[in-house]
Formats: sequence, structure tokens, C-alpha cells
Amino acid sequence: MKKEEFLIQLEDILQREEPCQEKDILEDYVEWDSLSKMSIMAYYKKNFSVEITLNDLDSVENVSDLIKLAGDKIND
Repeated sequence: MKKEEFLIQLEDILQREEPCQEKDILEDYVEWDSLSKMSIMAYYKKNFSVEITLNDLDSVENVSDLIKLAGDKIND
């Protein structure tokens, strides 16, 4: 998956009105809450076959870190 496509899907998952950028700090998003984290976990399992935990997400600071969690499943 291309980064641009992932960013658009992340915007949809988080139900954001504004676009997501790689450098964005997730804690700055009003939408970044426990429900959105659960949605991200399900999305990664379904789309990337990657199981992430809440502990994994607790260590994520920005959108770029989310991209790194997908490993080589997201590329330029």
C-alpha cells in the first residue's frame, strides 16, 4: 500500500475532517481515543495481517510511527 492511500484511510478511520500528515502527533488529534485505537488494531489485522496491541499503540507518538508498525506493508 502506498503511504498516500494509508493516510487517506487513516483519516477515514479516525473520522477526521482534516488530512493526516506523517509528522502529525497523534495525541494532538481529538479523534485519537480508545475507540480509534481499537479500530486501528482491527484495520492492521485485516489489511496487513499484523497484530498490534494497545501497548504497541501506547508507544506510538506520530503518524509516521503508525506507518512503521505496518513494516514493509506501506511504502512510498
